[in-house]
Amino acid sequence: MVRVSGGRLRGRGLLTPEDQRVRPTTGRMRETLFSMLGERIAGAWVLDLFAGSGVLGIESLSRGAQGAWFVEQDPAIARMIRANLQGCGVAEQSGVIEDSVVRPALGEMVRRAVQSRCGAFVPFDLVLMDPPYRQGLVPITLERLADSTLLAPGAVAVAEHESGGVGKGVAPVWRPMQNRRHGETQISFWQWNG
Repeated sequence: MVRVSGGRLRGRGLLTPEDQRVRPTTGRMRETLFSMLGERIAGAWVLDLFAGSGVLGIESLSRGAQGAWFVEQDPAIARMIRANLQGCGVAEQSGVIEDSVVRPALGEMVRRAVQSRCGAFVPFDLVLMDPPYRQGLVPITLERLADSTLLAPGAVAVAEHESGGVGKGVAPVWRPMQNRRHGETQISFWQWNG
């Protein structure tokens, strides 16, 4: 079982699949990520892509984010995220979208879902992603985001990925900010300059 590592929900257990379909971000990596984010999380609207158990978005809500939306293509795992949101008492601040992150229509899909649930769309300040490793999904996802209307000015995207795995494939509209490596895993930050 994965536990929320900080904020008002600290210690709360989250459901995770028993098989290996999901690789939740470790507690140590989450502590590093949220330490690097600092005050940026307070009041933010968060988009959690390749959401898995939902731990990154739930951790954001625990630490003061205003709202979080989760995109996960596996229906069984999406149901698990909904159960985690209910169990943590944050379902009213969030929503789950069952679809593929890398679809060209990512922006429109997310915008419609948020508008239908909330009545209006609020752009995202922070995008968190933990895609499957070694599939080149970070640059593709950043490109989809840059082509969308989902982001607030100066939005930040954070990816957990294999060390050295992103390379030069990131569009220039994303300015590299910082990164931190832990063994074979790396956390990278970019700021949107669109």
